[in-house]
Amino acid sequence: MTIRIAFISACIGLAACAPADGPKTSQVIHQARQSDTPILQLNEGVVRALGTPHAGTGFQSLGTQSYVPGIIKPGDTISVTAFGTGNSGLFNASESATLPLGDFTVSQSGLVALPFAGTINVAGKSVSAAQNLITNKLRETAVDPYATVSISRMERDTYTVQGAVASAGVFTLTSRGENVLDGLANAGGASSDPDATVVTVLRQGRRGQEMLSNVISQDSRNIPLLPGDTLIVGGGDASFVADGALGSTGTFDFVEGALTLAGAVAQAGGLQDSRANPKSLFVFRRQPTGESFLLKSENGEHRTVYGDVIFRVDYSNPAERLRANRFQLRDGDAIYVGNAPLANFSKYFQIFSRPPEIPAIPQP
Repeated sequence: MTIRIAFISACIGLAACAPADGPKTSQVIHQARQSDTPILQLNEGVVRALGTPHAGTGFQSLGTQSYVPGIIKPGDTISVTAFGTGNSGLFNASESATLPLGDFTVSQSGLVALPFAGTINVAGKSVSAAQNLITNKLRETAVDPYATVSISRMERDTYTVQGAVASAGVFTLTSRGENVLDGLANAGGASSDPDATVVTVLRQGRRGQEMLSNVISQDSRNIPLLPGDTLIVGGGDASFVADGALGSTGTFDFVEGALTLAGAVAQAGGLQDSRANPKSLFVFRRQPTGESFLLKSENGEHRTVYGDVIFRVDYSNPAERLRANRFQLRDGDAIYVGNAPLANFSKYFQIFSRPPEIPAIPQP
């Protein structure tokens, strides 16, 4: 019995000297107390106090407009002919009822200057819409006019794909109309895992971001591309750090307002069964200067939390695990999962169970 106790004590002593894979739970708590950093258990009150953060700007903010071939745009050249539909000439009885007005290049501001009609904005309009607009302007000076418009020279309708794809470049929109996934496919596809890939669409001074996995799984996020769109594949504007007893550690990109703590843990490969302590999942957050939230305790007292804060989650508790699905991750958050109390102890049993290494016999 004495020998057994001595052996266990020796193993515990060895485990205490083992190189750590990160701070122990007790160390995190001790350091937090020393720095006066609050540790908040992820209860219902904390989730309510944090509220729903401002959602990231997804593709839906860019509108639902579809690509329509033949739309007039800056750089196109249009041919305009005016006709008189009455018995007399176009402008008087002695003139012809047909008058070619000429070819006109649409300016970068979308305007063309036409004889008898003045300056007209035709960019973004179909040929028929431009015809109606010009006809109405000619009615101010002509007798029963009618205008025909054709595009004599058209700039290509293109979009650009950049970033982590096999073949970045400029691509032409076809009459069938490409969507985001079509655009990525034309560029050879994304070169990273969809769960870790952010797709950004730049459109006329606006931007939208989505995780590629969401674009693949939800048709509503796979929006049509429009002329001039730019797709950027790769990192997003937000990132979090994962460390400790997780399947994968490092820095991960995500779309602000579109990732929960549960999703982040899954993105980092989940908790390691062999060494993770599910009761010691921590989220370290640095709130910006001046930002705070009001926390109501169980006894009804209110407390304002500002500055650095640590959230602790018991992943073995079903209620807290469900709350992790409502806890929105923020840019700069750090997730750390501590080791189980006997994790290092198990390492030494693995060492003892290995066969001894036999040195090689020296060659004569």
